[in-house]
Amino acid sequence: MSPNAARSLRRVLGLALCLAWAFCAYPPTNAEGTFLQGASPAVQTLMRLGIVGLVPSVALPVFPALFVVRRVRRVAAVVVTGLWVAGWLGSCLLAASGSPVVAFAMVAVTGGCAAYFLVSWGLEFCAGDAETAERDFVFVLIATGAISVFAFELPEGAFSALLVIVAVAVGALALLECGCPDSDAERERSSAVCGALVLPERQMLASLVPLVLRTALTVTLVSFVWCVFSMRHQTLIVSKTLVFGVGFVLAGVAIRLFLKHSPSVGFAAATRWVLPAMAVGLLLNDSRFPWLLVSACLMLSVAHAAFEMTLRMQVVSFARRHDASRVFCVAWGFAAIMAGAFFGPSLYLALASAVAVDTLHLTLAVLAVLVIVGSLIPLVPDQQPEERRVLIAEAAGKTDDSAANDPARLALLMGMRYGLTNREAEILRMLLEGRSRPYIRDTLYVSISTVDTHVRHIYAKVGVHNKQDLIDLSRACE
Repeated sequence: MSPNAARSLRRVLGLALCLAWAFCAYPPTNAEGTFLQGASPAVQTLMRLGIVGLVPSVALPVFPALFVVRRVRRVAAVVVTGLWVAGWLGSCLLAASGSPVVAFAMVAVTGGCAAYFLVSWGLEFCAGDAETAERDFVFVLIATGAISVFAFELPEGAFSALLVIVAVAVGALALLECGCPDSDAERERSSAVCGALVLPERQMLASLVPLVLRTALTVTLVSFVWCVFSMRHQTLIVSKTLVFGVGFVLAGVAIRLFLKHSPSVGFAAATRWVLPAMAVGLLLNDSRFPWLLVSACLMLSVAHAAFEMTLRMQVVSFARRHDASRVFCVAWGFAAIMAGAFFGPSLYLALASAVAVDTLHLTLAVLAVLVIVGSLIPLVPDQQPEERRVLIAEAAGKTDDSAANDPARLALLMGMRYGLTNREAEILRMLLEGRSRPYIRDTLYVSISTVDTHVRHIYAKVGVHNKQDLIDLSRACE
């Protein structure tokens, strides 16, 4: 196995084991909180806050050496693994009874350790090309579902032992990753940071904050929708946890198809099929037929897993473009997902305990929200408006004879004439320069299927069928 393939396998297993552990240890299919059954809603909410690891994930960027400096990463992998196992075993002993303060401390340690490894493996996905990262994310979903299905078929004692083994395996994979030689870019980044806190620039924060807020609100909505179904149907003819695990596998297949046939993997593009799937699942919420309820559970679990993983891909994609602040981008982006996983169930439980809401009316209200959200989400432009203005100014400033065949100017003219998007105009310029599709893929950090989709859209909009016709048309446009 080549070094790149081995590294890809490690990061797939590392992130998949982390997600599978979190799902198996604290299943979102539970009707109530996870610990201290019978405790007040306030205590259960506090427990959930500790479980998701939100606070540690937000604070992790303050200590970048935990992710950058190799010797610190080795020590952290050992220490965090030990705390993770101890916290999980302690929380299991206090699950039925015990001091709420001690129980919260145990679950907070457990959640914080899981958050550290999630961020650590998320940073590993920032390395390499985008096409490989997308492929590996699909494998993560499939592996997560397969591990979860296997785990829930085990007896209770073997189930707890497996979770301990998973935690140790994640730490061992992290140690193996620390033993691999760094690339030149990683060595340069490590020497530049050297464990020092480097705050993100204001311009980067202006883009990161909307991403974080959008991600948190989205996961909150998805988690709330899942609670609308899960709290109403405590049991099905098939285990909900088993269906949820199968949903991970199907979500991986769905995202693979989405990446292959969609021009982007952004938030707006994801809503094209995730929100309708959630809506259909909610419509079946009041069905009297058992297998229709199982189908609804499967649709909602697929949508839940696919949406969360698509948002993780978006966070990693954003972090890849801001190399100096990758730790902040990944940690806060993943923290936004954790925040949504906390606020969604908490909002539902608070609403259910405060107001007697009829399930049918609540379902209709959530459906209306899904429709409104789906219609109001704008497509994110590939270039900032100021970048567009600069291109227009540069093209307009070219008045000599050499500008007649300038690819950038021709692409801009055709883009305005035929209504091309910014990304399509950028790819058109490269095509007119004679660039190959692999070159475009590597330059724009997108998959080759995404390039093919953009090229098909360009051909359709301008009314040509091949590259030579496109070149002839560009000359005619001049």
